[in-house]
Amino acid sequence: MTFKRSFDSYEFYDRAKVGEKCTQDEWDLMRIPMKAMELKQKYGLDFKGEFIPTDKDMMENLFKAGFDMLLECGIYCTDTNRVVKYTEEEIWDALNNIRQEFTLGTGRDAVNFTRRTVGDKKKPIIQGGPTGSPISEEVFMPVHLSYALEKEVDTIVDGVMTSVRGKPPIPGSPYEILAAKTETRLIKQAAAMAGRPGMAI
Repeated sequence: MTFKRSFDSYEFYDRAKVGEKCTQDEWDLMRIPMKAMELKQKYGLDFKGEFIPTDKDMMENLFKAGFDMLLECGIYCTDTNRVVKYTEEEIWDALNNIRQEFTLGTGRDAVNFTRRTVGDKKKPIIQGGPTGSPISEEVFMPVHLSYALEKEVDTIVDGVMTSVRGKPPIPGSPYEILAAKTETRLIKQAAAMAGRPGMAI
C-alpha cells in the first residue's frame, strides 16, 4: 500500500469536527488513566525510582507504550469535545519526517535547534520562563526580565497575563487579543532590557 502524506493542521481541524464525541471528564478520568494502566502492565513499565529511564529495553518499551497510546486513544480536542484519531502510517510518517534542524531568534541572540540522540554530548537548548503560568500584569514584565537576564536561558517560554488594563482576557473578547499583543510587547521589552533583543519567544 502506498501512503500519501497528507496529515496537517487542516486535516486535524476537519477530523476534530467529525471525530467521536467524548466528554472531558470521561477522557481525563477514564480513558487515559485506564489505557495507561493497561499499557504499563503490557510493557512492564517500572522505572524503579529513575526519573528518566536509561535502560535500553525500558526505553524501547516506553516508546511502544506511547505509540500504542496515541494510536488507540488519539488526541482529545477540547474545543469540539471530539477525539482525533491517527492511523499507524500517519504516526510513522510524522516520526520519520521530523525537522532535523531549525533556528529561533534573530541576530546574535539566535539559537540553532538540532536533533539530539540518547546520550548526546551536545549542550541542549535551554528554554526558560513561566511556561503558561498565570501572572498578574503588574509583575509580568519583571518576571520575564528575570529569565532573560539568565545567561543559561536561550529562549523564553512565556506566561499568561491574568488581566490587561485591569480586565480579564476572556476568550473571544477584545481583551483576549489585547492581552496577547501586550504579552508579546512586554516580553520583547524585557529581552531588550536584558541586552538580548533578538531572543526567541
